[in-house]
Amino acid sequence: MTPDELRRDKEFKQLCRVVSEAVNRYAMLAEGDRVLVGLSGGEDSMTLMHAMGQLQRRAPIRFEVVAATVDMGFASFDAEALREYCQAWQWPWEYVQMPGAELLREKGAEERPCAMCSRLRRGQLHAVADRLGCNKIALGQQLDDLCVSMLMALFRGGGLKTMGPNVAADAGTKRLIRPLCMLSKERIRKFSAKMAYPRVRSCPFHERLLAEGDRHYLEKLLEQLEGRFQNVRSAMLKGMGDVRLAHLLDKRYLDFTDTTDPDDGKL
Repeated sequence: MTPDELRRDKEFKQLCRVVSEAVNRYAMLAEGDRVLVGLSGGEDSMTLMHAMGQLQRRAPIRFEVVAATVDMGFASFDAEALREYCQAWQWPWEYVQMPGAELLREKGAEERPCAMCSRLRRGQLHAVADRLGCNKIALGQQLDDLCVSMLMALFRGGGLKTMGPNVAADAGTKRLIRPLCMLSKERIRKFSAKMAYPRVRSCPFHERLLAEGDRHYLEKLLEQLEGRFQNVRSAMLKGMGDVRLAHLLDKRYLDFTDTTDPDDGKL
């Protein structure tokens, strides 16, 4: 698909409207921002970069966008294919290599690699952002990721939380934004099918995590719930934005002297 065809594509326009709604709702962008997009080469991050480019062209504010890829040193990663795609779309692109595979072995984290791999990548993205003067880092987590993260935190006793759409980071010097937070994985996958993204998958643990990983288990559970509760992802999105503290058990937010009925709208 050419840039002109993409801009005319009805599905892409609808996708960008949802991204724009999320960006506006959660105040993700401001005049003069320099945004670093974490570009792993997966469907989510590639779609995010296309959407950010469209926002950059259409938004009433001016901001800059640059992509950055962190190569963890896994043998299967095809950086050249990603480089060619970025050049074809004229995306400013930063490429960083690090011995991630070696570090995972040294730390004994190969059985549960995701958390450490994420921290290592994030650290490199912050370093690139510092070097380029970027004050925002855009990540590609989408609605399914937010739903699964909330379930995972709940089932592990980690509190009622998920990945925020716009959060402070690096001692307040930057903000992490998630412009795809209102888009389902299925919608992104459907759009990606016609974009011919390069295959650059780099994770050597992918197959094992599909079979044994908690996150993939909860992804499958979410699909099962969709069969019982129609539009469960949209319902969870609404619920994550409608926190009713008086109906939860955190004493920090409970007033035991309050005589107001919490169902009257007072939290």
